[in-house]
Amino acid sequence: MFRKIVSNLNFSPALMGQLGFYARRLRKEEATRRLGLVFTALALVVQSFAVFSPPEAANAASAADFVRGGVSSPTEYLKYYDRNSNNIKDIYSSLGITRSEIKSTKLTVIGEASRYNWSMTSLYSYAQGQRSWQYKKSNGANGTVFYRPMRLTQQGGDRHEVFAGYSKAFGWFAIKKDCGNLITAHPPVVKNPDAFCKNLTVRPIDSSRFRMTTNVKQVDGAKITKYTYVIRDDNKKLVATKTFSQKTSPHTFVYNQSTPGAYHVRVKVSTSEGERSGANCTDSFVVAKKPAAFCTDVSADIADRSIVTLGGSARAVRGAKINRYVFIVTNDAGKEVKRVVVDSSKENVIANSFTLAKAGTYSVTLKVRTNLGVKTSENCKTEFTIEKVQVCEYNPALPANDPLCQPCPDNPNLWINDEGCSAKLVSSKTAANMTQGDVSANTVTAKANDKITYTITVENRGFASAPIELKESLADVLEYAKLIDLGGGSFDKDTSTLSWPTVDLAAGEKESRTFAIQMLATIPATNTGQSDEASYDCTMVNTFGNSVSIAVNCPEQKVIVEQVTKELPHTGPRENMMFGAALLAVVVYFWARSRQLGKEVRLIRHNVNVGTI
Repeated sequence: MFRKIVSNLNFSPALMGQLGFYARRLRKEEATRRLGLVFTALALVVQSFAVFSPPEAANAASAADFVRGGVSSPTEYLKYYDRNSNNIKDIYSSLGITRSEIKSTKLTVIGEASRYNWSMTSLYSYAQGQRSWQYKKSNGANGTVFYRPMRLTQQGGDRHEVFAGYSKAFGWFAIKKDCGNLITAHPPVVKNPDAFCKNLTVRPIDSSRFRMTTNVKQVDGAKITKYTYVIRDDNKKLVATKTFSQKTSPHTFVYNQSTPGAYHVRVKVSTSEGERSGANCTDSFVVAKKPAAFCTDVSADIADRSIVTLGGSARAVRGAKINRYVFIVTNDAGKEVKRVVVDSSKENVIANSFTLAKAGTYSVTLKVRTNLGVKTSENCKTEFTIEKVQVCEYNPALPANDPLCQPCPDNPNLWINDEGCSAKLVSSKTAANMTQGDVSANTVTAKANDKITYTITVENRGFASAPIELKESLADVLEYAKLIDLGGGSFDKDTSTLSWPTVDLAAGEKESRTFAIQMLATIPATNTGQSDEASYDCTMVNTFGNSVSIAVNCPEQKVIVEQVTKELPHTGPRENMMFGAALLAVVVYFWARSRQLGKEVRLIRHNVNVGTI
């Protein structure tokens, strides 16, 4: 229209009226579009609040969360780690996952199959696959955290945003973004700290100085506190004791001894797991100013009751030489029963094993032949015992003195560890909806004010008595109900656990406990948990041997809203801001176009009035 009026204006000056009318319309249109621009800008301001302060679900957090409400980045998570909130630093340290490994995690998305989700509270039963992990808190107390297969989560999506990383000590791990919970690819390996004295070596530096070196193997975090060296002469008289507070391995020190003779060293290593020593942590050395030879040690090891292996050691210095080791074995009457000869010039030898079938106590004397004569000493004498052949009355595969050689308490004809003797505890659970005709509660939908009774039972189907602990976790049930009858038990509000005193259940006996709940008068419409997807999921689940799952008649609005929410496209703040920016661009374009046309009309009218056109 604008182009048509302007092009015909020279031929028909009467069109000036229409041009004026068009100019007034453009001014109204510009005002309207300016108003639209203002409202669009205000809408974008409101939308920005959703970006900078996003809404949270009403059931977004749970007591099971490592970090209540989750985190947005590894850096934010490390703030909780450094404060040791919920003891998460202690938990990660017990698993060998370090701060730098947490810092190196990257945002990704994973599925829930075949991985393990950790939580602060117990959510499932042992029978369902949940396990507990004990760790040491920084204050010295013991703590417990729980982990279970992620397949147990039946509600919600099967994709989770996590910060995934790799631990040198533990392997793959991840941190769940919405709750801060740990996710691992496998269960933790239970560690058994220990330390072993691997060896002690004594090497001469010169005629009176000797370097002693001890190597210790540390396993699963065992710690060394000190080394103690005990030095005796050839007559077993104490010569010196040296103690060092070094906490690392190996340990080395130089010992000075100028008095001629043969000396024997034993090292005792004090560790966090107790004192460690043994045959590997002994050695000998000789101090001499002229040729000398000494017999320093003899040992006897017994295997399979009757197989004997003898070992010996000697020292020769200043040109002396060792030629032969002679082991003489005598019985308790002093009669020689065995002589073993080893031709060797080495300072340590092991003789060929032999068998002594007759039970009794035997003595071993080692004589070392050298170029300076035959050498022996008090250290080169020892004893060993061949035990009588005795078998367990209840299990011939065991010796009679074995701690496991015991009869079954309820059946003396069986061994205590016989399959038929082991206590077989079978746990089971039932629930009945009393309001709806005393029918099985898991076959009907529970409604408001319904009364439901639970019965838990433990039966000992074995031959031995066993102590049993009756305990029920009701956290999921009490989201929709309240306890009205504790059945003689005690209820812990902090853990939502109903428990009874421990009972010693004899073979063949059965124990049962019954308690009751009542559904709430108004069933909550609380949304399904974001971090704990079994929370407020319109189902009450708990386990005692077997699981009892009771459907709940949730409000219709909850069901519809959650169903529609799942079907809606998953858009976030980024998509909304992009849409808003596009809308703003369109509105600005049309407002600017109207403004430009109005300006052009004013210029044309001015040119007409001055006679230019």
